[in-house]
Amino acid sequence: MMRFLDARYFSLPFSLRLVIALAVVLVIGFIAYRKRQLNLSGVIAAVVMGMAATLMGGFTSLSLYLFFLISAAVIGKLSERIRGLERIHKKGGRRDAVQVLANGGAALAAMLIHAFDSSPLYLAVFAACLAEACSDTWASEIGVLSKSEPVSILTFTKVPKGLSGGVSLLGTCSAMLSSVLYGIFAFSCYDGIGLSLVMVVIFSSFAGVMIDSVLGATVQAHFYDDKEDIITEHSRDREGNALKLVRGLRFMDNDMVNLTSNIITFVLASALGSLIV
Repeated sequence: MMRFLDARYFSLPFSLRLVIALAVVLVIGFIAYRKRQLNLSGVIAAVVMGMAATLMGGFTSLSLYLFFLISAAVIGKLSERIRGLERIHKKGGRRDAVQVLANGGAALAAMLIHAFDSSPLYLAVFAACLAEACSDTWASEIGVLSKSEPVSILTFTKVPKGLSGGVSLLGTCSAMLSSVLYGIFAFSCYDGIGLSLVMVVIFSSFAGVMIDSVLGATVQAHFYDDKEDIITEHSRDREGNALKLVRGLRFMDNDMVNLTSNIITFVLASALGSLIV
């Protein structure tokens, strides 16, 4: 179906394709805003990113972005019942422009490269980067639903639910499932992506999620709130007072960790894919 739509879409004049892409992503952005998935800056970033992806990769590429957005919205509703996470997580329910770019910017870069290089390699890299971002979200949002306490990815000691660097069997399996699904999408949607590149998508995206957890356990900034007696990603308490840094680098917040792991996924998928293509 997507290949049929893309064939008809790319047969149209560029000006008409531009109008169609803008109309489609504006509707999607409006819905995401109304559903409180994105704030205004997040909508603007998503519209620009979605337009670029559609113009270069058609509705197939846009659908891979949409799978991330929709699945994150659905799964996010499931984890809302876990109370207390907002005291730990810095990110809110609505994604802003920085979060949108941190999770989707590397994929867009891969699509830009593919516009000048017809090799299927960067289509696989595109899928891998989105798979990593989606898999990380699944691991975080589904992992907190686990009945067992998460453990540190480095020391395997128990850590509070929602704390970066913590992993659980449920969250890890969820991440693997998301990676596999993106591998299947890439295989079924893009010409030239065979089983070898599918394995690149799955391996590099899942590796990116594990690297994200390692970064969260080491360099991501965590602060101590003595009033709440918790370790948190927030640099200030509810009254606006600065909190003491107890782990990581002050500038390395969750968005920087997501961006870094996404870039590492880009590099890893490109390197492994180049050995195949």
